[in-house]
Amino acid sequence: MIEASYFDGRSTRRHPVTVVIHKRVISIRGAGIHRTIRMSQMEISERLARAPRVMRFPDGAFIEADGPGLTKMLASNRYLEPWVVRWQNNWPLSLLALVCLLASLVSGYQWGVPWAADQIAARVPVALDQRLGEGELALLDAGMLGPSTLPGAEQARLRRMFAQLAQPDGRRTPYQIVFRDSQIGPNAFAIPNGTIVMTDQMVRLAANDRAVMGVLAHELGHLQRRHGVRGLIQTLGVAALVNLWTGDLTSLASMAPALLLDQKYSRDFERESDQYAIAMLRRNRMALAPMADMFARFSHPDALRAAMARAEGAGEAAQEAAQEAPQEEQEIEEEAQDYFSSHPSDKERIGRLRNADVGL
Repeated sequence: MIEASYFDGRSTRRHPVTVVIHKRVISIRGAGIHRTIRMSQMEISERLARAPRVMRFPDGAFIEADGPGLTKMLASNRYLEPWVVRWQNNWPLSLLALVCLLASLVSGYQWGVPWAADQIAARVPVALDQRLGEGELALLDAGMLGPSTLPGAEQARLRRMFAQLAQPDGRRTPYQIVFRDSQIGPNAFAIPNGTIVMTDQMVRLAANDRAVMGVLAHELGHLQRRHGVRGLIQTLGVAALVNLWTGDLTSLASMAPALLLDQKYSRDFERESDQYAIAMLRRNRMALAPMADMFARFSHPDALRAAMARAEGAGEAAQEAAQEAPQEEQEIEEEAQDYFSSHPSDKERIGRLRNADVGL
C-alpha cells in the first residue's frame, strides 16, 4: 500500500488516497473515493528521477504518487515498461540509438539527398527551369548586371566559335549565350532556362579564346546536368534533415547549418561541370592549359589584379597604383574568395585541368 493523490479530471482539487495493486488489479481508497480497475486499462507514465508517477483512468481521472513505492508495486505485478522507456534507461542501447541516428543523417546527406534530387529532377518539367531562369536573369539585370560593352561582332564571333564545338557523347544540350557588364568582376554562370551569362570582365581576363571556350563548356555542364533544379531540390532536402535534427526551421540556428552543408553540393556540381568541360575540350582536341592558367590567376591576388589592369587597358600606371593600394588589394582578394567559396579549391581544379592535358 502507498499514499497517493487522486484528481477526478474535472477540477484541480487534490484527494489523498491509498493505492494497492494485487494480481494486476489496482484499488484506490479515500474519503468518498473507491475505485477498482485492471492495471492493463490504466495509462501509466514512465519513471522519472524528480517527478511523480502518474496513472490515468480511461475517464480522465488520475493519481500521482511520489517515491519508489509505486514502481516497486508495479514491478511485483509484472508490469513491463514500454520498450522506448527501457531503451532510454539503458545506456548501451541509448548510445546505439544515437549512433544509428547520426549514421542515418550522414548517409542521408551524403547519398540519400543527392540520389533523391536526381530522381525528382528527372521528373520535373523543363517548364519549371524556364520560369526559374527568367526570374533569375531579370533579378540580376535589375541589380548586378548591365548591358555588355563588348563589340557586337566580338560577341557573335565567340558564340559562333562555341557553337562549332561538339558536345560530349554527341549530346545537344540547348543553350543561349548572353554577355553582360558586371559590378561583381569576372564571372560566368548558367541559368536554369538554358542561358549562359558571360561577363565582359571574364572575357577580358580569360586572355584568349580557348580559355573562354573552357568557361562556356563548364557552364554548359551545369545546364546539361540541371544543377539549378537539382540544387534547389537538394537545398530543400538538407533543410529537411536539419529540421529532423533541430525540430525548428524557423530559427537562424537551424537555417545556418543548412546553408553551410549545402556548400558541399555546390562543390560537387562544380566538379561535375569541370569534368564536362574537360570532356568537351578533349573531344574537340583543345588544350586545357589556358583554362588552368585563368584559374591560377584567380588563386593569386597579385596576378589577378595585374591581369584585370591589363584587360582593362590601364597599362603599367594602373598596375603600380593598384600595388600602392593595400585596401583595394584586400577587397579584390575577399571578392575572389567569396566567389569561390562554394567551389573546389583552385589547386584541385588547376591540377585536374593540367592532368587532363597529358596525352592530348
